[in-house]
Amino acid sequence: MAEMTSREQFAAAQAERLLGRLAVQIARTVKHTGAGEAHDLRVAIRRFLQVLAVLKACFPAGESRRIRRRLKKIMTQAGEVRNCDVALRLLGNLSSSAAGPLIGHFRTQREHAARTLGASLKRWVRRGASSKWRSGLERGTVSEGLSAEETARRALPPMAKEYFERGKQAAGANASAEELHAFRIAAKRLRYTLDLFAPLYGASLNGLRQQLRGVQALLGAISDCATVRRMVARRGESREVRSALARRQHAKTAEFRRRWSGVFSSAATVRLWVDRLDRTGTGAPVSRKPAARSGAARRAARRAAG
Repeated sequence: MAEMTSREQFAAAQAERLLGRLAVQIARTVKHTGAGEAHDLRVAIRRFLQVLAVLKACFPAGESRRIRRRLKKIMTQAGEVRNCDVALRLLGNLSSSAAGPLIGHFRTQREHAARTLGASLKRWVRRGASSKWRSGLERGTVSEGLSAEETARRALPPMAKEYFERGKQAAGANASAEELHAFRIAAKRLRYTLDLFAPLYGASLNGLRQQLRGVQALLGAISDCATVRRMVARRGESREVRSALARRQHAKTAEFRRRWSGVFSSAATVRLWVDRLDRTGTGAPVSRKPAARSGAARRAARRAAG
């Protein structure tokens, strides 16, 4: 059995790793603010923010808040670039002649958004934010005696249950846009937390993570259509373009519902996910029963494992 890792050691290592990746991605985006760079920057920010959120007890609260505020601004700016990229891609795939003027408008809007983002990232680099954040996060951590494995087994099963509950609502025939959005947020949180703790589980999560990526791709396509429809609507023109985007959004929504029904809707699937997330590579499930029953819970877990 592998040696248990303290939560604080794990948090420090993951924060160091993800902050390093974020710094590399910022340097790349400063050199070229392309579609791939803007997308990868947003992913790097989300991954780093997730370690600060899930393992927040391991970091100084004040420093975490300052970092989150700064990254929220950059995330918003990168999102404006990304939205223009999505609009240009979707409109470019339409055969409608009405898409031409919109493409020109969003191309100009993107150039402005890219300059704004680039200026913010250059300031981040000049100020040595990466080194300052690294030093700030090292101060003031207090050990509570939990292992990283215990932390993962306490955090992930409830997140998976929320994912399935919101997914069931979002896949309903009368689901609202708000329910789809809430499910997309839950899926992102679960995905990035699974990726964060994946080293503690080994290969046992590979299939689950692949399933989750498939759902996220469909949710992303639905969200992209909704975003571009709003962008076009603000221009107050081209009902033809908006109708084409609406048809694509409805088709992707129907595809998502079919996939959810075929892969995720059974109670057995929920049990499979929760059971796997209850077992890291170094330990049995964490008991969530009252202390008086913990011995029985451990015996039941041993019988199940045997």
